[in-house]
Amino acid sequence: MKRPIVAAATLLTVLAGCVAQPSAPSPSASMTPSAPVTSPVGSATPQASTHAFELGGLPRIDGSTANIPLISLVIQRLTGVPQAQADNTVKTTGTPDAYRNLVNGNTDLLMVYEADKGVKAEIKASKVKLELHPIGRDALVFFTNSTNPVTSLSTAQFRSIYTGKVTNWADVGGRKAKIIAYERPEASGSQALLRKYVVGSAKMAKAPSERITAEMGEIISGVASYANSGNAVGYSVYYYLANMYAVDGIKMMGVSGVKPSSATIADGSYPYTNDFYAVVRADEPAGSPARRVMEWLLTADGQQTVVDAGYVPAAR
Repeated sequence: MKRPIVAAATLLTVLAGCVAQPSAPSPSASMTPSAPVTSPVGSATPQASTHAFELGGLPRIDGSTANIPLISLVIQRLTGVPQAQADNTVKTTGTPDAYRNLVNGNTDLLMVYEADKGVKAEIKASKVKLELHPIGRDALVFFTNSTNPVTSLSTAQFRSIYTGKVTNWADVGGRKAKIIAYERPEASGSQALLRKYVVGSAKMAKAPSERITAEMGEIISGVASYANSGNAVGYSVYYYLANMYAVDGIKMMGVSGVKPSSATIADGSYPYTNDFYAVVRADEPAGSPARRVMEWLLTADGQQTVVDAGYVPAAR
């Protein structure tokens, strides 16, 4: 049964030559609350005595689906509104469209995962330069039904499954059963990580349309319930699977024996770990709401907010 859960948790990565090198941020003192904010997610209004923004004065924020809880908590911390109101304020379009919206001037600030190769090419062609700062870490994870005896595979084995070279679980240490591999659309954030860490430029096996899921939750539900068997496999990002869309009967798989967890993501021992970012246009004016929020995310208070929302903070 599905149990949706909303948890309230190199300085610059270059987008294929289209990112300007920023100067070191110097957050405004007004961005630091006068009292520390430590109230847990889901509590009443955060307990800061002053707030940097009125709700209507925030920049327009877009981002990845897996960053929705972080965006909500940032709104709570910077405005003092309760969680329910902040949750209702969050409007995200997903990784690829969030980048497009920023390039096109339809939003001001992103909290977002890395773009895929195609979106990076679009940004480069647009001549709009973006400024990215790591604010947290997540990871690509593979998962299967908990009844599947396979618990861990190597990168080469995952690659062989998704390029169609291996089609039976018996070939990777499991029982004799066809592997049902679910996929995400090419431009999705999790697909970008699959390409980056596992498949590269290799041609992926063609999956039927019903196994290419547009929504992040659909791939998890599909793997969990496929034909009431443990034959399916899929991929997502750790935070979403662990904190936002927990599904009974799903288990995360290890990579060469290393299980994904907050600890293995933080120490880098899990191999598919990747940063996510606060992003503004490079020409965003100094002192603008978008730049002030981005700079605040890099402060101790901002990084504590990342942790409080359930994420692993950025490496420093």
